[in-house]
Amino acid sequence: MKLDPRIPSGDLAQKCDNHRFASKLVNPANRRKFTVIVVGTGLAGASASATLAEQGYNVKTFCIQD
Repeated sequence: MKLDPRIPSGDLAQKCDNHRFASKLVNPANRRKFTVIVVGTGLAGASASATLAEQGYNVKTFCIQD
């Protein structure tokens, strides 16, 4: 069995930069094209919904009463 630690390749000093540039992130201009569904409107769900909405995502939030 081979362990895969998922450590980015390259020099030790460059590993953080390599990881950041290789990450698949959503361009801020495209965030409004994505809809995020949050299930549960407790403290964490409401906070996540508010944070994602502030960042420009379309957020649909559902709670047990819906």
